[in-house]
Amino acid sequence: MATAYMTLPPLAWYPADNTSGSAAAELSVVTTSDATDPQARWLQWLFDASTDEHIMVQFVMPGNYGSAPVLKVYYKMASATSGKVAWGAKLMALTDGDSQDADSDEFAAANTANATVPGTAGYLDVISITLTNADSLAAGDHVVLVLYRDADDGTNDTATGDAEFLGADLQFAIT
Repeated sequence: MATAYMTLPPLAWYPADNTSGSAAAELSVVTTSDATDPQARWLQWLFDASTDEHIMVQFVMPGNYGSAPVLKVYYKMASATSGKVAWGAKLMALTDGDSQDADSDEFAAANTANATVPGTAGYLDVISITLTNADSLAAGDHVVLVLYRDADDGTNDTATGDAEFLGADLQFAIT
């Protein structure tokens, strides 16, 4: 079966928090230390090491969606050179004709993954979160996707300092 990718750049995401005390990540603009003109700039979301922080994105699932969604998270660490970072994702899929009030729908259970951070701060890493809990996702669904750093997971998130989210790809099998 063939695979497709949907790019979810940093600017597509927006801050999110919830009533259980978690907070929204912070959007930052980075300028390189390169002295040439123009200097490179990019956006990144900063996820704290001690507080679960969230961001969200909304989109319509492409018509060629088949199955097996995987969120590929591109990140780097601000200062950590050892330890692990844990990411989580929750998905809500709304289908035309659902007997669910969109204003009171809830996210499917969390999907999580963790990885050892690169040995040098600032180096890019990619972690894959398999979206097993995908709320009966189907082609044409309106999707709300939440990404968070699971900072209070003392076993799977031991890296210090901010995790800097650069964007994501949603990978899936096509029909």
